[in-house]
Amino acid sequence: MAFQDEALAQRVRHAITQDKRIGGQPIMVRAANGEVSLKGRVDTSEQRELAKLVAQGIPGVRHVAIDELTVIREDDKV
Repeated sequence: MAFQDEALAQRVRHAITQDKRIGGQPIMVRAANGEVSLKGRVDTSEQRELAKLVAQGIPGVRHVAIDELTVIREDDKV
């Protein structure tokens, strides 16, 4: 991973963790050439979309993929 990609991923990670609505969710961030991929699990579909919006708001992000960011089904919650 290029230095610019890692720096972009770090900025996205920071923005996600600072957002009180999604900061506690286990979301991994990868970046390559302005393309950001989010992977992990969130509690609701709203949190999934919010994570995408937060990532899109970071300068340098051209596209955000959330295919690997899944919503925990209600029956999966403990």
